[in-house]
Amino acid sequence: MAHPPPSPSLPHPSPPPTLAIFTTLRSDALLLTHPLNHFSPTPPSPPSPSRFYLLPHHRDRLLSAAHQFGFQHSITTLSDPSSLSILQAALSQHLRDTYSCSTHPSPVRIRITMSSNGALTLTSAPTPALPLSAFFPLSLSPSPDPATAAWRIRLCAIAVVPSPYTVHKTTSREMYDAARAQSLATAADVEVLVVNERGEVMEGSLTTPYFWREGRWLTPREGCGGNRGTTRRWALERGFAVEGVVRAEDVRVGEVVWLSNGVRGFGWGRVDGAVGKG
Repeated sequence: MAHPPPSPSLPHPSPPPTLAIFTTLRSDALLLTHPLNHFSPTPPSPPSPSRFYLLPHHRDRLLSAAHQFGFQHSITTLSDPSSLSILQAALSQHLRDTYSCSTHPSPVRIRITMSSNGALTLTSAPTPALPLSAFFPLSLSPSPDPATAAWRIRLCAIAVVPSPYTVHKTTSREMYDAARAQSLATAADVEVLVVNERGEVMEGSLTTPYFWREGRWLTPREGCGGNRGTTRRWALERGFAVEGVVRAEDVRVGEVVWLSNGVRGFGWGRVDGAVGKG
């Protein structure tokens, strides 16, 4: 399987010695049944079912971050043709060690962390069950069933300056912690839309957002400075959304916004009355 070329690097200071890159994905037996979650662990072998949600996209995301921060050991590991097999074996071993079963039936969120020396650390916790349609939707409805709302959405009033630490997922997450604290986002179902200094929505603190604009779904373009998430990539590849600019001042209280991430898949919510006020 050919890797996509690394995304253009942004200028940045040398990363601190303790910096690590990471990605968080879902392990769920339900995913074994969907053909879109089949992949080849060691190309050119045929695709096989996987319980790990969009694992090839997570591998590519880690590789892009490793290139950005010059993590040479991680680049070597993640560029290897057997990298997916290595990651899948490590994930299965983690389930075996932590839950006494490599085919643990209950959904689990697993964080894959890689340090500058290439060391891999896995941590996990149970996560709520969700229907298969949350992970591979057929479309994103502009008028979803009100009973299926999963999020309450707020717009952060403080600006975040884009940097390699917002474009890639790293252990340097102070800007996201500040955005959530400023917006009083303590509940798990509250998402905060992060805005850059130009007044453009960058991303969510936990998710990728999609806004209904001119008859199509729009997700913030890479130039806005947000994270290049795995489900964002999948939605763009499937033609569910296009990239563009969403001005914070144009986000309306009560509007439907779809959100996605590598653990909860796709869900939607409405912007609540905390816009611009936290």
